[in-house]
Amino acid sequence: MASGGTLDPTTGAGIGGIISAARKAGLARNVWFSIGAGGVSDFQNIQAILSAGGALEDELYANLKALMALGADGFDLDYEEDLSDPVSLISQFTVGLNQRLGAKLTYCPYYGTTMWIDCLTANMTALGSQPVVGFNLQCYSGGGGNDPRTWVSAITAAGASTGVSDAVSFVRPGMAVAGSPSSPALTPAQMTAQLNSWGSPGGWIWNSANVLNSQPSTGDSIADYASAMLAAVSVAEKA
Repeated sequence: MASGGTLDPTTGAGIGGIISAARKAGLARNVWFSIGAGGVSDFQNIQAILSAGGALEDELYANLKALMALGADGFDLDYEEDLSDPVSLISQFTVGLNQRLGAKLTYCPYYGTTMWIDCLTANMTALGSQPVVGFNLQCYSGGGGNDPRTWVSAITAAGASTGVSDAVSFVRPGMAVAGSPSSPALTPAQMTAQLNSWGSPGGWIWNSANVLNSQPSTGDSIADYASAMLAAVSVAEKA
């Protein structure tokens, strides 16, 4: 999408237009570009670039700055690799994105509560403030057994060292949609019930493509899942 600090016009204009239209219509408050996923080597490559430093590191941040200029608030880091010191790498990258680009961040864990909390603490040590505004906790597939209340308790127990003042709102559970190859796969009604059971004031879905692909058989639309989230938020606000 970007090279040498310059956007590829064939993709950049389209994505920028979607972001702009969504914000103007009130359909998006925050926009994040995701880095990492299962089965990729994004963080291994980032580690090599940051270790090399110099012009290579400068170009990495220049390319990411070009993406942010499309209207994004920052980046979601989805580390799912097996590196020897992920805390140092993730925190170094987080600090770089925040200091160089002014980016805010979210983390997208599915395991490793202690590791991710250590990343928060390392950020605070380096910056004196916390640029990470939330954990997008995967509660499907490899994270299918996750309970956000466990993560909330761990962050709360870590205290001020994390820079997180409201752990309940900080941990945002994500759930797979009905018809998804991920498990557990939930209908909109089941998502509302699950969020209410957890006491979570919101969440997110995995993912929109699966909703569109399965809609002919399930009948559930993206709007249905959005309504399911809002129903749970409404209950949390009344409580």
